[in-house]
Amino acid sequence: MKTLVLVGGGHAHLHCLEQTKHELPEDWQVVLISPSSYQYYSGMFSGYTEGVYTLEDIRINLKRLCDKIGALFVEDLIHTIDPEKKELKGTEGDVYHYDAVSFDIGSQTAIPETLQEQVSSIKPNYRFPEQLAQLRDSAYPVIVGGGASGVELAFSILSWRKKQNLPASVALFSSTSLLSGQGLTASKKIEFIAQQKSLPFFTEVLVQAVDDFSVITSEGRSYPQSGVLWLTGPKSSELFRLSGLPTDDDGFLLVNDLLQSVGHRDIFGAGDCITIDRYPSLAKNGVYAVRQGPILWKNLKNSLSSERLLPFTPQKRFVSILSTGGGEAFLSYGKQVLHGKIPWKIKQHIDGKFMKHYKDLYE
Repeated sequence: MKTLVLVGGGHAHLHCLEQTKHELPEDWQVVLISPSSYQYYSGMFSGYTEGVYTLEDIRINLKRLCDKIGALFVEDLIHTIDPEKKELKGTEGDVYHYDAVSFDIGSQTAIPETLQEQVSSIKPNYRFPEQLAQLRDSAYPVIVGGGASGVELAFSILSWRKKQNLPASVALFSSTSLLSGQGLTASKKIEFIAQQKSLPFFTEVLVQAVDDFSVITSEGRSYPQSGVLWLTGPKSSELFRLSGLPTDDDGFLLVNDLLQSVGHRDIFGAGDCITIDRYPSLAKNGVYAVRQGPILWKNLKNSLSSERLLPFTPQKRFVSILSTGGGEAFLSYGKQVLHGKIPWKIKQHIDGKFMKHYKDLYE
């Protein structure tokens, strides 16, 4: 009996789990290990924040999915990997053997050490509902981070507060222009939309300190806060580095274009927790994780049967759709941008189709 262990319930592993229902060799056992029995879909966080979706709408029941397809679900957090013994160790000391293992555990948020006690994050994502409920109703919600997550949740909290007849006292802080990673056109457009919707935002500033009632920027200015959600760049789990696995300079698991560890042929990875050596600057984005799913599954299957592995080639461009609240969304593709109700309808269709696809496997 060969044991394939999937650590984390991310996009790529959801695809692998689906495939086990159709093409699982008889001498295989598939084990999914995750710290939560639910996987929350980040693409619908904004809709949940605004009150469009319920909690059940935005999460997949990993345990029920595993039970339905014949995989074993284990609720645990892996904190040690022993590649020589082919063993994983959980938080309570439980040991899990593998013949092949794959990691799809996402990333953490790069919160400065001096601020970790004063701010919150939505990662790991099963913490999101609790963090959101505390923030969106408070007097002066503050979002730090001008990337896609920060911009989208700031708009969504603003829309929620308008529906509840609460003051529009949401503040968004960014060290760059908003959506700077999507290019100048997208950045200018989203900032114009923020002005139209009366979303207070501050760009080219750093939040350097947070006290009980305010945030203090690099300019020495103070702004009121009743809760700070930190949504800046990704940070790697310490799991790979502490276990002695090859990583990039930031601690992300280093894999080749076969999604296979550069140091261990029976260790694989996908999604935000990895860096591909041929594409070191590839963004940590769920779009790539979804595309990696089919390649990851084929390579896991082929590695256990000593067949040839296939390379993953990332697409050069992809469509990004961010909710801006009130039934509108912002779509960008290269230098093309579109804002309004049509992008929101497209986003709803894509997100709903994704969730239905996996929920139908166990409901």
